[in-house]
Amino acid sequence: MTRLLMHTNLTISLDPGRAGGALSARRDRGFSLIELMVAMLLGLLVVAGLINLFIANRRSYQMQSGNNFLQENLRIASDRIGWSLRMADYWGGNKTVQVGTSAVDAVGAKGSCDGAWATAVNPTVTGGGGVYGYAGAATFPLDTACIGDSKNYVAGSDVLVVRYADPQVLAPGPAEAGFAPAESSTISGSPKQVFLLSTPGSSAQLFAGTPPATLTAKVHRYVNPYQVDMYYLRPCSVIPNNGSTCTANADGGLPLPTLMRMHLQSSGQLVSEPVVDGVEQINFEYGATGVNGALQYWSASDITANGTWANVISVRVSLVAVNPTRDISVPHVKTYVLGTLGNCTYVINSGGATTTGCQNFVPYGGGQPWQFARTDQQFVVQIRNRVRG
Repeated sequence: MTRLLMHTNLTISLDPGRAGGALSARRDRGFSLIELMVAMLLGLLVVAGLINLFIANRRSYQMQSGNNFLQENLRIASDRIGWSLRMADYWGGNKTVQVGTSAVDAVGAKGSCDGAWATAVNPTVTGGGGVYGYAGAATFPLDTACIGDSKNYVAGSDVLVVRYADPQVLAPGPAEAGFAPAESSTISGSPKQVFLLSTPGSSAQLFAGTPPATLTAKVHRYVNPYQVDMYYLRPCSVIPNNGSTCTANADGGLPLPTLMRMHLQSSGQLVSEPVVDGVEQINFEYGATGVNGALQYWSASDITANGTWANVISVRVSLVAVNPTRDISVPHVKTYVLGTLGNCTYVINSGGATTTGCQNFVPYGGGQPWQFARTDQQFVVQIRNRVRG
């Protein structure tokens, strides 16, 4: 049999039994070609097993990271919305009916989102009150100029508006003494910022620039920054080329839906800013007492039709978040029901998606929504300033 010589050891010894000390030589033979091929095959099998183990661990890590991404996004969204709702209708120790306004002209208008809309704290005014909502529709339910463009809205998603005074007290002091110089300079230095001047349990006034002289009772009065938050969903996370409109090229060609907050800035401008990306759909239901005195939940359209926004004492929030990392290991199929009224339901299956309600809504995924993991969450927030009276 032919053998491949791998190495040769030559051993030389003196044989005393032979004349002249004859030398004897012994050669060691190496592996055969077949043995070498078998060894290489076994080595390849071991390496292949290690590669498979690495791929499996990497896929498991990606899936776990995706789940963490979804949970973290939902936590951030629920914390931000929940905080705003818990602050709704806080007017420095006064009821809503005790709040007047003289700050309409300080707010820069964005279509119908103007000064009158931003400072409409009275719930009897259309679109006004500490809490007001708009039901999801095929197009943005307010003037599209509010958010810059009609393409900056996820069709079928609800919109929530919250108004309140920030609990930070900017300028406490007795009325007869006025405000300390530092506090007065802070107010006068922001002539477009809207503040609330309040005498707890008596009256309050929204103003910008110079504090009104109407609250002159010799009791303590306080100044709090005024806040307006509008939550809505935008189809993309980052608008390309520093523009103002979401396009199909946003986020690398697969636009990622994002929870947005339009907020009243100290400059008097209403500015939209992202809260957290990956929020695919959102729904709000509003709890108010029904005809039998029991708490019932209604859609924004029903509350508006009944004119009962002032009676809303809780809000049920439903969210669906999506992981933007594609996962084809298993099809991510599920039925998502937002809220309990059936106003928005969609089914993700291995062939696409079907929706009920939530008009014109298209789930994330570029035509392959089942390749992306999702999770949903529902929670209830109490409007504590209304419950406490």
